[in-house]
Amino acid sequence: MYKAIFLAIALSFCAATAFANAPVFADIDADKDGALSAEEAATVGIGSELFTKLDVDQNGTLSAEEYAALK
Repeated sequence: MYKAIFLAIALSFCAATAFANAPVFADIDADKDGALSAEEAATVGIGSELFTKLDVDQNGTLSAEEYAALK
């Protein structure tokens, strides 16, 4: 659990400049299900490795909170 939290924090610092102007979550969530699939995330340049790291709960989607770690 602590490892996942630390990873999310570390990623937020690393990705801050790259995603400082990241698109709004709701604009990326094409199917409006409240989560980003890997395909939706890829449309804004989130590759599979970064997606996996951001998916802290490992459910295969990014919640708004997980996506917010990019900012």
